[in-house]
Amino acid sequence: MAGPAPPGIPGPLWARLQAGVSALAAADRVRIVCHYDGDGAASAAILARALSRWGKDFHISLTTVIDDATAARLREEPGKPLLVADMGSGQLDAIEALGRPAVVLDHHKPPRDATKVVHANPHLFGIDGAHGACGATVSWAFALAVDAENWDLAGVAMAGAIADRQHVPGFDGMNAPLFEESMRRNLLVRERGPALPEGPLAEALSGSYLPYFAGLAGRTEEAVKALRRLKVEPDAHWHDLDAARRRALTSYLATHLMRQGAIPEAVEMLIEDKYRIESVGRSANDLSDAINACCRMGAEGLAVALALGDPDALVPSEVHRQTYARKVLDHLMRLEREGPFLRKHVAFFYCPDPSLAGNVAGISVQYLWNGARPVIALSVTDGTTKVSARGTKPLVARGLDLAAALREAASAVGGSGGGHDVASGATIPKGKEEKFVERVDEIVAVQLAPKVAAGAQTG
Repeated sequence: MAGPAPPGIPGPLWARLQAGVSALAAADRVRIVCHYDGDGAASAAILARALSRWGKDFHISLTTVIDDATAARLREEPGKPLLVADMGSGQLDAIEALGRPAVVLDHHKPPRDATKVVHANPHLFGIDGAHGACGATVSWAFALAVDAENWDLAGVAMAGAIADRQHVPGFDGMNAPLFEESMRRNLLVRERGPALPEGPLAEALSGSYLPYFAGLAGRTEEAVKALRRLKVEPDAHWHDLDAARRRALTSYLATHLMRQGAIPEAVEMLIEDKYRIESVGRSANDLSDAINACCRMGAEGLAVALALGDPDALVPSEVHRQTYARKVLDHLMRLEREGPFLRKHVAFFYCPDPSLAGNVAGISVQYLWNGARPVIALSVTDGTTKVSARGTKPLVARGLDLAAALREAASAVGGSGGGHDVASGATIPKGKEEKFVERVDEIVAVQLAPKVAAGAQTG
């Protein structure tokens, strides 16, 4: 077992992680269950590598939630220890009821601490898991508690953090010191560059969905015209441009974003830090994008294989990435044209594909409509409606807590919800969408209402 806590990991959290290692020490096989998104897939890959090096077999599943059906399937399996990552803090009752040894590595705000399993969550130790630690960095911290050789998993952990948008506007909390130490160890190299897809600039501008350029996205001819006005060749790459052309293009794009209603944070991220993973010669940003796309296209196993460095995963993952980008662009372009439905304090739209809803909501709240309201995406399926809600950090600073809002509103209509203050999800009965949105609007109104300072006099 590893010794002192690595940089950024509070001592009590490190003790929990070490307790988790002890709980699994005697096992020859471990059951891994992770969330099905990019952060969860990165978490699964980190845990798989750490357990393999530890000499333990494992079985991985990625899922949306540990609900009654998932718990029933786990109950039917042999009672090997359970390792849950990027989820679980909101399902402690179900996990503890399984009656088997379990370790939960989560970063979502927990309604309570565990009493029967090992529960390692940064929220319990003063770190906000919405932006200071993701599932992959908590899983990596667990891997470091297993053995210090797992420092080399830094790139996969960062890919998970980027998939969770925790690099915007910069890493903090537990993430920052861990990644700084990784750069000191030459595992990661920081570079400065544009937040654009690699390739010819006309294709990059028209094919980019993060950042999303209204009027240019999905419109190659318009991107070509804009570049030629700047005297930039459409088939040129960023690295082909001299300093003056780079400045001119950056200034044009920043102004474009501001005019279309992008929030200041999104404009500032137009030029961003990128982190090259030295061992694979690929940036964590690029790996994150590919892993996340595979997950959203239903290829979670491929995402884990990619994160583990399987060369056979490269070509099919790129196919999924291109398909996913096209789908996201189509939804964003529709929202750009039609706008969302508006309530007094929230905006909402319908997205038929629940795997895209959260990302589309997150991008739209950052790049369209000035971030004035949190955005809710509703995906109506057979019998249930999946909900993804996204806000902004300025709204959170004013009091927004989407986790609390969705939990209360979903409960009021017979569903369940939770997550982070800035990003949350829920599942509600089909047909209850309007009532749910109305309740969220009422809750958000209270959260964003001006607060009277303590001790202030009122008339």
